[in-house]
Amino acid sequence: MIIRVEDPQKRSEGTSSYVAYLIATNTTVQTFSSPQPRPVRRRFHDFIWLHDVLALEFPASVVPPLPEKHRMKYVKGDRFSSEFIERRRLGLQWFMDRIARHPYLQQSQSTRLFLESADFKNDQQAQSRRVPRVTSVLDTLSDTLLNAFVKVKKPDERFVDMKENVDKLHDNLDTVEKLYSRISKRQQGNNFSASIKGLSMIEKDAAQPLQQFAKSIEEYSIAMASMNNKEELHFLNDVHELLAYCNATKEVLHERDQKQVDFEELSNYLQRAIQERERIMYPGRNMGDGSGLNITEFMADKMNEVRGTDSNRAREERLLRLQAKINELQEEVARTNDANNYFSSQMVREFDIFQGAKSRELKQGLASYADCHIEFCQKVNTEKNKLL
Repeated sequence: MIIRVEDPQKRSEGTSSYVAYLIATNTTVQTFSSPQPRPVRRRFHDFIWLHDVLALEFPASVVPPLPEKHRMKYVKGDRFSSEFIERRRLGLQWFMDRIARHPYLQQSQSTRLFLESADFKNDQQAQSRRVPRVTSVLDTLSDTLLNAFVKVKKPDERFVDMKENVDKLHDNLDTVEKLYSRISKRQQGNNFSASIKGLSMIEKDAAQPLQQFAKSIEEYSIAMASMNNKEELHFLNDVHELLAYCNATKEVLHERDQKQVDFEELSNYLQRAIQERERIMYPGRNMGDGSGLNITEFMADKMNEVRGTDSNRAREERLLRLQAKINELQEEVARTNDANNYFSSQMVREFDIFQGAKSRELKQGLASYADCHIEFCQKVNTEKNKLL
């Protein structure tokens, strides 16, 4: 699948304005109406819908991030400036490229509707109703079972290594972005050409060579500014998008850890319920697992004695309640185990997809960076030859 995001156009709807992008697709995915569906126009809000609905459809997949809606580094004017629109278009192109290369996201009916629907507004609403909102199997249980700050008790080394790999890449990209910003600032504001021109007005005997030298310095500054602009557009912007992709991958890794925490916590809770059942069924027996009579249980037993409650009947009622809880917990443990296994197996595949995307995008970004410098050096060499 190849998707092109191009030809942004400013449009108006009532009192508000927006930018619509032309989306052209070539695909071999069988669910599409043709290998080359008719191009469609979509606004940024439509891209947000696609991102959100894919996140609901594929909770265990790394859905590519969108370019930030209001990223101040973009803005050197307003959101309808040509530079802002082009930066956003490139970010949206990254978004669609990653979807096109993803074996599951490209097959989604939501993706198909986004890329070829002629009645997108109505189709979008119908698709949103069909996509179920994924909720945790633990949502109906007591909050005491859930703790977002609980760590995995038995970490899987595969996912520990994945997180370390993504964290290291994120740190390196962040360093590149910060260093580039510093270097770029040092190369700006060069008034050397103006100083040479001023000197040529004082040194009349050397006015002509000084003016020629000043002109060469001016052309050098223009070439440098052009290179910086292209680097920001085609390299630094790519670095930022890859940083966002790292964050999206870390979020799914964290979600996988939460699935394991859910399973571990529920398993522990189930084990405690079974131990409590065994304590009631066999009073006085040393369970040998630290599950001896606690103060709450002791007080409950004594209160029943004081009230004259039939101890056998009370015990049977407690056993019935415990058995019902155990049955429920066994079902929940089985479901959370399935969810944990699904997220784990899917995360292995997602990490392979991420690694492939990282290699392609880094290679592409570095090639763009090299092309900018080659073009700059060629221009500087031309000016140098003129000066000589």
